[in-house]
Amino acid sequence: MKKHSYFFLLIIISVAISLWAYPQLPDEVPTHWNAAGEVDGYSSKLFAVLFGPILLTSIYGMLLGVAKIDPRKENYKKFAGAHQIFVNAALTFFVAIHIAVIFSGLGYRVHMDWIANIGLGLLFIILGNYMPKVKANYFIGIRTPWTLADETVWAKTHRFGGKVFFIGGVMLIVSAFIPSSFRVFLLISSIVFIAIVPMVYSYFVYKKVTQT
Repeated sequence: MKKHSYFFLLIIISVAISLWAYPQLPDEVPTHWNAAGEVDGYSSKLFAVLFGPILLTSIYGMLLGVAKIDPRKENYKKFAGAHQIFVNAALTFFVAIHIAVIFSGLGYRVHMDWIANIGLGLLFIILGNYMPKVKANYFIGIRTPWTLADETVWAKTHRFGGKVFFIGGVMLIVSAFIPSSFRVFLLISSIVFIAIVPMVYSYFVYKKVTQT
């Protein structure tokens, strides 16, 4: 039960804010923003207050559930601390987004582009710091055919990938403070950098390992 305490705290916070805000919200609430931070989508206030807690519960259940069904589930015990940090960091990010949506609906000026970019950047920085601790599994980490085929490739890729995630996270945070005309480019570049570079690196490490 203790390991679930942070999740329960976040659920209490998100539900309490939803219940407090619901009577004050207009019938339609901004729920989507473009990369420039401009509102481009609305939903009903019922959707706005329910989506956050439901999403939070779903993500938590999914992240815990995969550890139960993974064929390499025994490896989760070897990075249990890092796994818990990953889960808590992801949940915190989504709660922050939920709170921002609610306050935007209440009429407060919310810079969702700043919140999303900085929050996502911090999330990747946290993931990067703990990525080297992740052991081979099928759901969490840098899962390519080459990392899953060889433990050495997995370990080297995750040490390298941790640095890539950290740098990509910093790039995402920086993108929040530059003009919107360049923000989209840096945002997309950061995501591509994080997604592609470790994958390519794992291939070359695999080729090197298998040829020695």
